[in-house]
Amino acid sequence: MRLKLGDQVLNEIVYSIDDKEWSKVRPDIATSIFSKALLPKKWSDTKMVLTKVLPGGEFKDHIDDYHHILFFLQGTGSVTVAKKEYEISSNLVVEVPAGVNHSYKNKGKDELLLITVNIPVSEGQ
Repeated sequence: MRLKLGDQVLNEIVYSIDDKEWSKVRPDIATSIFSKALLPKKWSDTKMVLTKVLPGGEFKDHIDDYHHILFFLQGTGSVTVAKKEYEISSNLVVEVPAGVNHSYKNKGKDELLLITVNIPVSEGQ
């Protein structure tokens, strides 16, 4: 859909996420995890993506220098934050401050789906 705002033509402000391609997520520490961007890079240093974890897929224990919000939409598994493990269910929200160990794993037979928000420390203080 193309809209015009003044002299500016706005492209793709309304679209189906199904039309976007999946990208592999951090293959150095993630297995069978893919994402699609939900927030245009030009708007913010914050990153928001739709994340899909295939059965058996996992994001290994790691530390990042930015904050996370993990919003689990569907599927089952476990998420670990600061060595404490939690069962994943729909509508679970996990806040991970920068500098804290975290990981998650799909333990189910179906895809695990979540929205991941990565927030630079300068924006999330």
